Amino acid sequence: MANQGLEEVACCLCESGRSQVLCHRPGAPSALSDGKAFNATTDRFQDYGRIVRCLDCGHVYTNPRPTRRHLAQEYATCVDEEYLTESSSRSINAHLSLNTIKRFVRSGRMVEVGASVGYFLNAARVDFEVTGLEPSQWACRIARERFQLNMLEAPVDGLARFAADSLDVVVMVDTIEHLADPPQAIALAARTLKPGGLLYLVTPDIASLSARLLGRYWWGLRPAHIHYFSRDSLRRMLCAESLDMVCETSFGRIFSYGYWVSRLRHYPAPLYRGLISCIRIFGVEDKFLYLNTRDSLEVCARKRQGA
Repeated sequence: MANQGLEEVACCLCESGRSQVLCHRPGAPSALSDGKAFNATTDRFQDYGRIVRCLDCGHVYTNPRPTRRHLAQEYATCVDEEYLTESSSRSINAHLSLNTIKRFVRSGRMVEVGASVGYFLNAARVDFEVTGLEPSQWACRIARERFQLNMLEAPVDGLARFAADSLDVVVMVDTIEHLADPPQAIALAARTLKPGGLLYLVTPDIASLSARLLGRYWWGLRPAHIHYFSRDSLRRMLCAESLDMVCETSFGRIFSYGYWVSRLRHYPAPLYRGLISCIRIFGVEDKFLYLNTRDSLEVCARKRQGA
């Protein structure tokens, strides 16, 4: 797809136009032109453009960023066959999230925003009545064919189709950092949740030790990520919509050794080749490894009673 260009934006949290550059890796337009940067399995952690910090509220975001039209087109046409190769580990990771959710809500109506091919919803359907929102035509087709899931081919705006105070849980796993307007997405989620309902989200943590140590080489900085949250900025955004954080912790995942190492393809070649050789020597390429690098946030927030 041809490059649709970039646009200058203000901070989405406070609308300030004052910012300072944190890091800059030129080349974002070309990196965004082939669509691969928008795949969940992308290993492209460079060419992310200019990352800035708001001088008034501290929120970190990409500026300039892809236009809303470009984002909508890329996610609608996204095809990520590699995503399917880790089906077992993705299903296990779904249960890790469900274990947290069920500490607060055991059953009811659940909507996942950015449901992809449906691994999470397939796990959740045992206890919940589930619906997925997913802009990718390809992912919706896979979710319907493999799992017979109820999928709405729509971005986060699809939450507007649900009645106010009608949902028990809204889920956003690795989603909010991709959205053009996160506060609007949170407002939509809050509107649909019942009083006492739960918003569950996972997102990279820009304030983590890993992010600070790795700087412009941190894995979380990538072309498709246009917002970078910390615990503080998430809490402010959630509280503004009458959502109170009841759980905040780091989030780890399970993947095969081979998949973990494949994420390092664009890091220094000796490191990548050395690790590939090691896992092949020990024959663990397809074995599972749980890693918590403590730079992803897992957050649960309840809608206030009477809100």
